[in-house]
Amino acid sequence: MAATILVKRSAAVWVPPRSVGERALVNEPTMVAMVQAAEGGKSHRWARTSLEAMPAMKSVTLIFDARDVTLMPVKVPPLSGARLARALPNLVEESLLQDVQSCAFALGPRVGQDERLVAVLDRAWLEFVVGAFERRGMRVNAAWPAQLVLPAEMGKWSVACVHDAIAVRTGELEGFGWSGAKDDESRVESLAAALEAAALSAGRPTAVSAYAEDPGWKDSVERAAQRLGMPIPLQGLPVPQPAPIDLLAARQGSAGSRWFSSVDWLAWRLPAALVAASVLAFLVGLNLHWGRLAAERAQLRKDMETTFRQAFPNAQVVVDPVLQMQRQVADLRLNAGSSGPEDFMPLVSKFASALGPRATDALAALEYRDGRLKARFRAAFFEGPAARESLRAACQQKGLKLQFEGEGDATAVVSLQS
Repeated sequence: MAATILVKRSAAVWVPPRSVGERALVNEPTMVAMVQAAEGGKSHRWARTSLEAMPAMKSVTLIFDARDVTLMPVKVPPLSGARLARALPNLVEESLLQDVQSCAFALGPRVGQDERLVAVLDRAWLEFVVGAFERRGMRVNAAWPAQLVLPAEMGKWSVACVHDAIAVRTGELEGFGWSGAKDDESRVESLAAALEAAALSAGRPTAVSAYAEDPGWKDSVERAAQRLGMPIPLQGLPVPQPAPIDLLAARQGSAGSRWFSSVDWLAWRLPAALVAASVLAFLVGLNLHWGRLAAERAQLRKDMETTFRQAFPNAQVVVDPVLQMQRQVADLRLNAGSSGPEDFMPLVSKFASALGPRATDALAALEYRDGRLKARFRAAFFEGPAARESLRAACQQKGLKLQFEGEGDATAVVSLQS
């Protein structure tokens, strides 16, 4: 089993209790991590580290402190997975001291005919610990209760002494956590009390094995064994056994929704206020600029209308001062017998001058409309790009603009340069 847990760039991490706080988990050497294992898992080494000091890993297996995880058999109704998960808080509410809404529930294997093993822990702590590893690029393979990763044999108990606390496994699906201490005398009392309390409910075991990460537990374990009247051999922490229940099943929603709910929005109040103020200032400035341009446009139109009425006081309605002015000026020229630069004769004269000696044989048709000439050339003329460019340059010198309708088209539009 150990080979499946500890592979290259993978580690098993014994998470400290929730009471140490989030800052200590990240910055202080409160975690106990299995940093090395030989092939087959027969050799391993545990070391204390912090999350910041932990070397980069592809994946980790988390072991949550036994005091933070409550295991209980729960009689469950015949419901489907999703409906049963929604019903779990109501089924265990009377057995919990903590608010059920702040708890996470992981459903385990069957204990009896109508009972299932349920693991309960604080939802915020679960999300923080798992999220802290995920945000550092480490995939969390599993999250197990500490009491269920200890070796389990029929009639034998396993006791782990880690983080100044005690985790006891009394059966395949049974176990609990017990508070320890830092001094030897208190550790002896805690060990004896934990084992005596377990014996009252599960009966006296045939043997007890103890495991500790700190060698300082050795004297306390020996004195507790003398008090209980049974040998309790002490060894180093073993390779964790796969637990029958995975606490990751207690997480709700998708990764995106969990990230969204974990964001501390209070910390973003100042940046959000600055962004909102910047957007507001931009919108106010944009509207003020638009208002000034609108006022200038209205004033310009008013000035054009005033100029038009001064020139043509008999006009009754002014809709487009520029267009109406052009038409009135054209009418005046026509009545006076003179032509404007956009009339037919001036345009034709300039265009013929631009064509030069080729004007006689170059054109196949010529049409005038709205101050523009539409000339269709004969097929033998101006087919090449050089000839077209030459004609454009000649028209430009005469104050004309020549534009062919297409690269291979023999039709062009001639107008005055704007």
